[in-house]
Amino acid sequence: MKLGWDLRNGFERRLTSWKSPNDPSPGNFTWEVEPQQNPELVIWKGSTKFYKSGPWNSQRFSGAPELKSNQLFNFSFVSNENEIYYTYEATNNLVISRIVMNQTEQKRNRFTWSQSTQSWELYATVPRDRCDTYGLCGSYGVCILSESPFCQCLKGFTPKSPGNVDWSQECVRNKPLNLSAIDGFIKFEGMKLPDANHSLVNANMNLKECREKCLQNSSCMAYANLYVNGRGSGCTMWFGDLIDMRQITGAAQDLFIRMSASELGPGEGKKKISGGFRYPWSFS
Repeated sequence: MKLGWDLRNGFERRLTSWKSPNDPSPGNFTWEVEPQQNPELVIWKGSTKFYKSGPWNSQRFSGAPELKSNQLFNFSFVSNENEIYYTYEATNNLVISRIVMNQTEQKRNRFTWSQSTQSWELYATVPRDRCDTYGLCGSYGVCILSESPFCQCLKGFTPKSPGNVDWSQECVRNKPLNLSAIDGFIKFEGMKLPDANHSLVNANMNLKECREKCLQNSSCMAYANLYVNGRGSGCTMWFGDLIDMRQITGAAQDLFIRMSASELGPGEGKKKISGGFRYPWSFS
């Protein structure tokens, strides 16, 4: 089936939980495609965003590196003027799979049927861990599961309120932007890309053109390749504060974040940060 939108008639296909295990009326735990210029999968808990997948990068959603074609399933995402949808299919007709929105557990579970045990076995679940919580670390914060605490500020940023135990607080820049061509970018590797709700895409730009276009707009805070296949292609630009980022081990998605020239030092354009997050939340 297709999870998503038929844009020609405004028809949406989504999954909604039961209200409870004994009440099949619609609950408030929903999984759907958010129909923006750079679409993402989103789980809602009522009217609150609970989880976002990160945008599709031609191979997977940036926040779900495990979601790639394998011996059991092929995954695909289609976004054009007529439709926006996510779908998957089993590579073997003997594989039986189902997805369950569990409002009680607040999980989206994928099960496969086991012929040997004659039962449904859990194949994958979302959210996987605490770092999958939407916006957990606030603006310019990044969630790193292997760190304690999980929330860290990106290099070049510090917590707005040091000592505050609220992980949703934002990080602020050490040095203000010039909001001109004097600014530059720092490359962060292995990232779940930020919430793409305030982003624009251009499939025909290369990464150099993307950088130049972003630098010309004082509201543009970051850019990345739209697609990661091959050497990468296309352009995504983010406007406004960046939120809902996490470090993804083994993922090759790079994000270029705008910085003041005084933060960059010599060799701007070559500087990269791989796990270089300098300012964790402090606890009193």
